Amino acid sequence: MPTAEVDLPSDIEVEIDRLVDEGEFLNRKEAVEELLSTGLNVYDITAGEEEEERFEEEMRETSERSLGDEYEF
Repeated sequence: MPTAEVDLPSDIEVEIDRLVDEGEFLNRKEAVEELLSTGLNVYDITAGEEEEERFEEEMRETSERSLGDEYEF
């Protein structure tokens, strides 16, 4: 498994320690792995929603441009 070295602000480090102490995770390694994984999953979902919104906006712009005098009924 690849390893990474990360500098964390002290408040995040304290929060991870608190979660481990309260039994939410077995140890710091498990806590960091799970929290990073969860964060990446949320990021992917958010990024997908933003992409979808951008696509919807582009489609609206295109449909507004295509409505003109040439399509009178």
